[in-house]
Amino acid sequence: MDVMDELYRIFSNSDGVSIDTRTLRSNQIFFAIKGDNFDGHSFVSDAISAGARLVVIDNPEYDSIPNTLLVDNVIQSLQALATLHRSHYDGPLLAITGSNGKTTTKELMATSLSKKYKVLATKGNLNNHLGVPLTLLSINAAHDFVIIEMGANRPGDIQELCHIARPEYGLITNIGYAHIEGFGSLEGVKQTKSELYRYIRANGTLIFVDQDDHNLASVLPKEVDICNYDVDDIEFLYGGTTLSFEDTETEEIYKTNMYGIYNQQNIEAAITVARYFKVLDEDIFDAISEYKPKMNRSQIERKGQLSLIMDAYNANPSSMKLSIKSFMNMDAPQKSLILGDMKELGPDAKNKHQEIIDYLASGKWENVILIGSIFSELEIPKDYLSCLSVDQFIDNHLNIFTAEPHTILLKGSRSIRLEKILEVL
Repeated sequence: MDVMDELYRIFSNSDGVSIDTRTLRSNQIFFAIKGDNFDGHSFVSDAISAGARLVVIDNPEYDSIPNTLLVDNVIQSLQALATLHRSHYDGPLLAITGSNGKTTTKELMATSLSKKYKVLATKGNLNNHLGVPLTLLSINAAHDFVIIEMGANRPGDIQELCHIARPEYGLITNIGYAHIEGFGSLEGVKQTKSELYRYIRANGTLIFVDQDDHNLASVLPKEVDICNYDVDDIEFLYGGTTLSFEDTETEEIYKTNMYGIYNQQNIEAAITVARYFKVLDEDIFDAISEYKPKMNRSQIERKGQLSLIMDAYNANPSSMKLSIKSFMNMDAPQKSLILGDMKELGPDAKNKHQEIIDYLASGKWENVILIGSIFSELEIPKDYLSCLSVDQFIDNHLNIFTAEPHTILLKGSRSIRLEKILEVL
């Protein structure tokens, strides 16, 4: 019997797969993945002791251990198993990627579609060459809709993930200045993100697209079926801290739990996809209104008289400017900014951070706090505060906020860990 056929036979009678012995459950298959700083083969014995049904290895030194299966490459076997399992699923599978907003859009779509379907969607940001296969291998007989989030750090990443997941439908949220260190230029980002479009054109069914977005329209392949965003009857309302929208046909207004003008496009995408798959408008709008952001993505937290907008899961020049613009237009008392460094920008990092500092000049702020080594190297206005780290700010400047009503935007790359400020306020 072929190795993959044998592996799939065992998988079909298992309780799923794992690549981490800390979360491994009995009767699961453990894949001994090698990473930059670890080798899963070191945990083969632990996996078997924990009740693993099978341990997949590619190091012959472990082949004599019972309940192991030797393959040429563990990661490739995990991916091949996922593709094989996906071939047994015959419902819609939609892939989503983009520079900003893909996780929020995925969650909004999953919430809306769940009003009609049993949806499996990527958990958190498991959107890479390991996360995508793990999600696909979670498909079971109850699921009748699958949403796969795809991330990319370099050219070819999206194409690779498409060949693993084989999506029928595709959506790119937007194309912006993110992960430039791996792509080399904005054009490199365009070419990589649009790998999804090209895959759908050759192998899929339909692309969902906001054709008013010039970057997206410029990379749409010819002779491909598209569904343009279907939101002509929706009017977005700005004011206060959160975003609202009106169904102009019923004149009913729905208030969301999300901050930021930029979430409009994410909501439009979710509405369009859910409508295409025949979810009722009332259910879609209720779902979007009920959705609460997590993981420091457009979250609104209140601490006494402080309102904190936590938009600090990640940051790039595009998302940073959009977040600042939304905050600038917000009607709120005493507005302060806490901005952290933006990572993975390569040799252009200082220039892009300087652009953010220059952009701030058009707003009126009670305080501006810039945190990180890149911001610290730049010349800043005298009334701005610069700190090398979050800990330095907490230790020396936390009392900068008064007891009066105050609204604070926290935006920065995840590695800066701005959420620590929320923990101590």
